Amino acid sequence: MANLSFNEKQLIESVFGMSSGYVLDFSNRTFEEFMKDVVQYNIYEKYPGLSKAKMFREFLKDETEPYVGKAIVMLLSYMEDRGLITDNNRDRVNKLREFGKKLLGKLPNHVKSKQSNSKTITSENIDFDHLKMSLLAIEKNPTPQAKGYAFEKYLVNLFEAFNLEPHASYRTEYDQIDGSFVLDGNTVLIEAKYRVHSIPKDDLILFSKKIETKSHFPKGLFITYSNVDARAIEYFTDKSARIVILTVEELFLLCENKYSLPKVLQAKFRTLDELGKIYTHISTIV
Repeated sequence: MANLSFNEKQLIESVFGMSSGYVLDFSNRTFEEFMKDVVQYNIYEKYPGLSKAKMFREFLKDETEPYVGKAIVMLLSYMEDRGLITDNNRDRVNKLREFGKKLLGKLPNHVKSKQSNSKTITSENIDFDHLKMSLLAIEKNPTPQAKGYAFEKYLVNLFEAFNLEPHASYRTEYDQIDGSFVLDGNTVLIEAKYRVHSIPKDDLILFSKKIETKSHFPKGLFITYSNVDARAIEYFTDKSARIVILTVEELFLLCENKYSLPKVLQAKFRTLDELGKIYTHISTIV
């Protein structure tokens, strides 16, 4: 359980505007979806019949410090995205952000022990040659379907190599997701296409709609063997898209030049946020 002082609780209440029973500008639906990105349970089922503020107070009381820190940091990121940080609350926001990061770093002892015995993920201890040869070996599979399966398996190994906590592909009641990973504490869903022909606009639209149905917060990475039609990329420009594109050619260049995959992805998502472009070639952002 998080052991918060009276002043720390008051800071949280103040920044997130909880005195009125709300948490920021969330509706019941969006708050439920947001909290599912923080923890793996439905907060409305765990604390039924409570207002959003009371629910969050119970969460703060019951949850461990890393989860409380994660919730605080993600809520502050939400405030930034929504333009809810002003000169009037900026000092309190900065103070709360430092507190959230402090809590987020308080890992359980068994996790700290595990991490202390493992290497820090850097370019020096990534086997880029193996990643490159494994990527080239996908072409040796006899059928397009076999190549597709091999590509999905390769991506899991790739994201594991960079410590991005990948999940393999899975199917929901309504659609197929080719996997996911965690970047900067946020979930990114994957669409993987190992096809020779250029990716059409409709494939991107379908993936974009998949992202929109999950919650307001995940983004998507469309990974493709072939190039994407330039008109499809242009179609998404400045349309508040939540997906970016990474090609196999770029993965090969990443391995050849020993680039950091997290940094490449961060640069792609930053370009999306700043310029509204879903695709920027790796050579222009590293």
